Amino acid sequence: MRTLWIVCFLISIAWGTEAQEKYVFHADSLSFPIIEECPPNEYLSIDTRIKLAQFNQMYSREINMGAPNFQTSVEILKPDLYYSVQKLSKYFCKCLKKGIIKKDEAEIEFRSILDKCMLIVQKDTSPLEAELRATSNPSEIVGIFEKIEIQN
Repeated sequence: MRTLWIVCFLISIAWGTEAQEKYVFHADSLSFPIIEECPPNEYLSIDTRIKLAQFNQMYSREINMGAPNFQTSVEILKPDLYYSVQKLSKYFCKCLKKGIIKKDEAEIEFRSILDKCMLIVQKDTSPLEAELRATSNPSEIVGIFEKIEIQN
């Protein structure tokens, strides 16, 4: 009887710590920042670079520190999402440079991730951020972003 309780307890712990199947968010209307000039990147198209610059503007903001030095500091709104996307940007560029992924496939996948991230910027994403925080492998990060589902 005691072993039955231990087995049930272990199963319930394993079931509770399992990664979430999908992250469902409802789409709201957002205004995307206008990008006049996008940063250079020989591996990504202009559309993707503009989307990445919009993402960077939406997920970061400058804070004026005030006197005596009048310096500005950059605050990242959702660091786990932000740094995961930055890691994926480097990952996709590296894969394109080595010829591992076709440019069209990489562009579609990365733009999809950027679109999802920009649509959930104002949502509560703490479970998603916790899962991103727990992984560092770029292919696993892509898998986590594939779990995001945007409903209208």
